[in-house]
Amino acid sequence: MPTVNLTFIRKRRRELNLTQEDLAECLHMPRTVYNRRELGQVNFKAVEIPLLAKRLKVKMEQLYS
Repeated sequence: MPTVNLTFIRKRRRELNLTQEDLAECLHMPRTVYNRRELGQVNFKAVEIPLLAKRLKVKMEQLYS
């Protein structure tokens, strides 16, 4: 089973000058919840991956390692 590439997500977010708050809003969650996902403390949900890919302007496949 592929795993979400958290390093890529963080790097891409910074390349686009997006904050964790920006992505949290996109995923309809508080920034603290998004932060735990980006740190790998909580897994991203399958329904969040398409939204995340769209906001980061990448293909969904690029979010996996």
